[in-house]
Amino acid sequence: MSRLLGYSLISGILLACSWPVFGFTPLIFISLIPILYVEEVISKDNLGKKNIRLFFYSYVAFLTWNILTTWWIVYTTLPGAIFAFVVNSSFYSIILLLYSRVKRKLDYKTGALFLITFWIAFEKFNLNWEFSWPWLNLGNVFSERINWIQWYEFTGIFGGSLWVLCSNFLLFNLIRKYSSFKDPRRFYVRIFPRVFLICIPIIISILVKSKIELGEKFKVLITQPKIDPWGSKDDNIDYYHLFKNLTTDELNTNEYDFVIAPETYFSEGYGENLDYFKFSKLHDSLSVYLNNYKNTNLISGIQFYKLYQNQTEKPSKSSNLVRDKLWIDYYNSSINFSANKGFEYNHKSKLVPGSEYMPLKSFLEPIIGTIMIDLGGTTVSKGTQHKSERKVFKHSIKDLKTIPIVCYETIYGEYVADYVNLGANFITIITNDAWWGDTPGHRHLLSYARLRAIENRRYVVRSANSGVSTIINEVGEYGKTLPFDKKGVLSGIAYTINKRTFYSKNGDYIARISILLSVLLLLISFSKVKE
Repeated sequence: MSRLLGYSLISGILLACSWPVFGFTPLIFISLIPILYVEEVISKDNLGKKNIRLFFYSYVAFLTWNILTTWWIVYTTLPGAIFAFVVNSSFYSIILLLYSRVKRKLDYKTGALFLITFWIAFEKFNLNWEFSWPWLNLGNVFSERINWIQWYEFTGIFGGSLWVLCSNFLLFNLIRKYSSFKDPRRFYVRIFPRVFLICIPIIISILVKSKIELGEKFKVLITQPKIDPWGSKDDNIDYYHLFKNLTTDELNTNEYDFVIAPETYFSEGYGENLDYFKFSKLHDSLSVYLNNYKNTNLISGIQFYKLYQNQTEKPSKSSNLVRDKLWIDYYNSSINFSANKGFEYNHKSKLVPGSEYMPLKSFLEPIIGTIMIDLGGTTVSKGTQHKSERKVFKHSIKDLKTIPIVCYETIYGEYVADYVNLGANFITIITNDAWWGDTPGHRHLLSYARLRAIENRRYVVRSANSGVSTIINEVGEYGKTLPFDKKGVLSGIAYTINKRTFYSKNGDYIARISILLSVLLLLISFSKVKE
């Protein structure tokens, strides 16, 4: 037992130690081998309760990985963090259990194919269900190795997941046959061609360069205000004056196409009433201010709310009851404001489970109340925007069109690609990573933005409340950067790119193929009555 437990811990530690931004990435290619070995031992021994033992050992591995890599989410919501650790680890253990079954019912090679495809199918599922937590999707592990993954413009991150899973099986298949080699030297000789095969995607990435045609050059001014998200609601911070103080000197001496402010920048009190924003003090102040800069658009985070009066029934899925017949929806939103064309907005649609909304709210809220919600004192679930209502933000004068990506949405590759397909020629990310403090969390999210740049071959302009704010080019390289926990502004140059990549056009096709294959193999395994 202690030996198998040791292998389980090794697998979890290897997975964690390979993760960006401080990990050693090549470890990912051997990280699953110890837990695959544990499954091999259990499947062949004469002891009972094989499924229980396999679940336990694999759970140890995946729980170790989850905690060591994402421990920092306790800073936003402790119940949500515990839930994420427990549930996410359970799913990975179930994948291994089903792999063991398919392998036993059919054969080892079919089992390997099933594990690879079903793992990817789960990663796709984890992008879309209500408890979505795709932070640890395997393809994310290469976000700091951009020279290895320039082919993500064809595959997205699921190409990386496929690479990792195939590499682990390629090496494990040799290791499991070690005892059959009479001369150990033959074993070691056979390792080298397998390592070469694993390195082929890196070679392709380095040697094959896509010709990327840059479009129009434009100037951006990125603000990093360093507002304390845990500050008292009674501070009465005048956000539009804070914005003015941050940017006036720069705007007086330079002509910028866009000024970018971070997520929730304008979120004082309850936020702004969406239906009456045109008549608000904030709207008037921004209009007066931007009248001095006719060619400049402001993109910023804002909190909107929408009231429903005299409504007996719940008016929307996310609405919160204020009092009898009065309901309210809160939105974590982004606005594009200009003196020439007024404003347009989008609502954040990929919300953080537990801290921004309660998953399965209609079912869970009557049972557990609002225990999973922790919004710094506001116990409400936020609303989202239907896919058909999403729009790109357009510059008031020039042919500049951008994607308003908010914080957590950075992790969702196909979601970002859908915006590109609406015509966006660069990506804007606004985020507030101060919730996590100086932990790996904000570094991961910054690093994952590089994946979106490569997948879509778009410049990324990123404004983070506490940092890191930066400009990322179309191959994932950082340009100018404002470090974490520093207040200031950053000016820079970016370019539009209009051509869509294969991934932008086709999205997560690898995941969709994997879903079909894994379900087919699982059904075939269940049709086999005899073992």
